[in-house]
Amino acid sequence: MEQLVFSWIDYLLFSSLLGTSLLIGIYFGFFSKQDSVSEYLFGGKSMGYLPVATSILASLLSGITFLGVPTEVYLYGCQYFLTVFNTIATGALTAYVFIPVFYNLQISSTYEYLELRFSRATRRFASVLYVISLSMHLPIVIYVPALAFSQATGYNLHLITPLLCIVCITYTSMGGVKAVVWTDTIQFIFTVGGLSTVLAVGVYSVGGFFNVWKISGQGGRLDIFDFNPSPFVRNNFWSMTIGTTFSSLSHSAVGQKFIQRYLAIKSLADINKAVLFKTVGTVIIDVMCTYAGLVIYTQYYNCDPISAKLISRNDQIVPYYVMDITKNLPGIAGVFLAGIISSALSTMSAGINTLSGIIYDDFIEQRMPECPEKDARAANIMKVISVFVGLISIALIFAIEHMGTVLEMSYSFRGAADGPLLGFFLLGMFFPCVGKKGAMTGACVGLSFMLWVVVGAKWHMLYNPKSPDTKLPMSTANCSVVANETIFEKTVLPTSKAYEEPMILFRISFLYFCLVGTVITVAVGVAVSYIVGESNSTKVDPDHLTPIMRR
Repeated sequence: MEQLVFSWIDYLLFSSLLGTSLLIGIYFGFFSKQDSVSEYLFGGKSMGYLPVATSILASLLSGITFLGVPTEVYLYGCQYFLTVFNTIATGALTAYVFIPVFYNLQISSTYEYLELRFSRATRRFASVLYVISLSMHLPIVIYVPALAFSQATGYNLHLITPLLCIVCITYTSMGGVKAVVWTDTIQFIFTVGGLSTVLAVGVYSVGGFFNVWKISGQGGRLDIFDFNPSPFVRNNFWSMTIGTTFSSLSHSAVGQKFIQRYLAIKSLADINKAVLFKTVGTVIIDVMCTYAGLVIYTQYYNCDPISAKLISRNDQIVPYYVMDITKNLPGIAGVFLAGIISSALSTMSAGINTLSGIIYDDFIEQRMPECPEKDARAANIMKVISVFVGLISIALIFAIEHMGTVLEMSYSFRGAADGPLLGFFLLGMFFPCVGKKGAMTGACVGLSFMLWVVVGAKWHMLYNPKSPDTKLPMSTANCSVVANETIFEKTVLPTSKAYEEPMILFRISFLYFCLVGTVITVAVGVAVSYIVGESNSTKVDPDHLTPIMRR
């Protein structure tokens, strides 16, 4: 492991990316108009659909995708491939069900819709949920590339994360959404270039496509159509299609981070083009990441670096693999890691920009006195909020190091809030019989239940480290004798604490968290509205309903 480190070419490529991102932020901060809310959050609503779609794609496909998905496939098989179905369904629903409502109302925040449909209190409650959800997600996003960089260079993880965050905070707070969109576009080129290069080198190193397919099949990595209906199975057909669809809808179809940039496009037709571009791009990248996991398995099927203790965390398998296969090809590891850093910075910058807008719109704007300078002052306030949010993200990074793989952390932490949030919008757009009391009650019940499930599951994980593992088998037959002896000694040591089975709800697959929260919110909301007499649908403005429900 001591030999697998960056060369000067790798450092040059990596630093070039960070420098380019900073220069873009400085340019838009000093030489582009950023003195109003519309300019800072929506770029004056004059952005082209192609850079916006690329920006959305770049921020959607964070390091969680590029490191988490190959790791998931390496350990559990390529069931993740089934998420292409949820990606297609999410794209269609976004374009034809949710976007028309937001576009016709021309609102600055998706949560402004909830105020129009239900009440001011509903809007603030949803905004708080989203702020918490996204704030918990951002540290995971930046932790992933920091972990990879630490693996590749030997620098301390806790020194790297503040550096990356400071770069991102600087160009986001200075340049607004224009800087976010254009840095995302450039960073996306690094990301896709790095992944494509590593895939090409990796496939060549293991003997070609058909060898990958053969060895992966022998290792059980291609068994994806598991129709077991149990919600307690970590990965199966239903969790990867239906379960992940609800999570995707909560993030992409009603999440402010994405809707804000869709609404920066002038026409609805161009917005739909952006949705199509984002959907196709996501499918392609997901397939590439899934195949990358199979290539890594083919490389290490008879000497697993995790079992051999060559790496300390599951999520280090991808950077270890990249450094291993490119150690004689200077620059390729730098390109790949620049791509991972790019994806993280694009996701974090979009999140910071979104949170600054929500916090200002929902909690500060009403307290601002009316004056000619109000709009310019608002833009400056949002820049300060961006810095504050970024600093909080840096602090939270140190609290997430012992919570499982990054993919699992991402779905688990956000699942508690994402279900009630999606439930709010489904109640508003699909159920004209539901009023503000039903919506608030449903969301509160859904949130309380999911917090109990998520916290309980994580608590059990922390205090039962010897829980049965569902990872697919790996071999260490070709590892060194020392490594095998270490594994043997660790395997035969008696455990001091027997595994305790958690209660049934704590065993629900994390991929179902958003689905469960959404269903509870909708069911309770409809029932409460019926009981308290809020079911007069004639009082609902048809513009607040999705087009397919207006008749």
